Amino acid sequence: MTETPVVAEGLFSYQFGGSERVGVDLALEFRRRGFQVVCFAFQDSHGPMRVELERAGIRCLDMNYLKYEKFRGSLRIIRRVLYFWKFWRMLRKERIRALHVHHFGTMILCGIPARLAGIKRIVMTEHGLETLLARPETRKLATRHCRYASDITVVEPRQLEYFHRELGFPVAKLHCIPNGVRAAFKTPALIQNKRRELGIGADVFAFFYVGRLNPIKDLGTMLDAFAALPADVSFRTHLYLVGDGPDRTMLETRRDALGLGERVTFLGARSDVSEVLMAADAFVMSSKSEGLPMALLEAMAAGVPCVATAVGGIPDLFADDRGLSVPAQDAPALADAMAAVVRSPELRQRLVTNAAENLKHYEFDAIASRYLELLGLPQTA
Repeated sequence: MTETPVVAEGLFSYQFGGSERVGVDLALEFRRRGFQVVCFAFQDSHGPMRVELERAGIRCLDMNYLKYEKFRGSLRIIRRVLYFWKFWRMLRKERIRALHVHHFGTMILCGIPARLAGIKRIVMTEHGLETLLARPETRKLATRHCRYASDITVVEPRQLEYFHRELGFPVAKLHCIPNGVRAAFKTPALIQNKRRELGIGADVFAFFYVGRLNPIKDLGTMLDAFAALPADVSFRTHLYLVGDGPDRTMLETRRDALGLGERVTFLGARSDVSEVLMAADAFVMSSKSEGLPMALLEAMAAGVPCVATAVGGIPDLFADDRGLSVPAQDAPALADAMAAVVRSPELRQRLVTNAAENLKHYEFDAIASRYLELLGLPQTA
């Protein structure tokens, strides 16, 4: 009798985030298809994503590299060796057949021990280029350690070109696999119930943002744009920010300074994003850098018209009138696009209809199948 293969899914953290959502969804799907799955996070021991995984019956391990933080400076080599040893032992003990991790930095921690443990299929998925573009030293690290991956996947074509032309990886090792999403089941009753739960009146036009509250998301520009909405739309609009992060206190202060205290609500991090999006009239994103944002895909799958900055894979996602894109760090342009969405039901319906037709390219089951192929596994165990 052949033993069921064990797949390891390595998250960056157990907190809410785009790459974490991708990893958790894949882990759940691999288990549904009959594989044994274990999960861990490189930067965490606990968090809401771990709770979700364990509720689904997936065993989560504690592989938190930050536990070795006491070994700094001249002792950092000890830190790395200790972690390598722990990682190698975990792979051997769990009889891991294939390993999937997210972000090039994780390969620094797992590439060598995975190879020493005899793991033949190691797939690394990169979600964004901001760190690689901003810091030359990270490019050397990426080139050195990503060679231990059997395959590298990226979420949008520009990233594929960067890994080939700038980092020198062969085309045969590179694959563009977009994030996958399932269409949401949406009914008028579900919309009404969620809006009632969040206290959103029938006459309110609700903009939603979902994601981390950190500098790269440039939410200060979003607040400036929201404050600049013209009077004919501003009186009936409200902005809801779903997520948490280091910028929250600063953003709350900025909201109050702009006089938006009554019209901007911070909902915090939530595990029911797909349900929360039922309450949205439109989705807005103001990032300075992105790959292919899961939040945008989830909003499109929920039938929500989207406005976002033209960064990363967003222009391709919004092509053919599937969303409104504006330059990054341009509050007036963002305000104009948001106002246009509020004013025109016809525009909103056109964006939603066109986006829905395009979602077949991001169908989750097909995306999961492509990952299983790269991991050297059959489509079902």
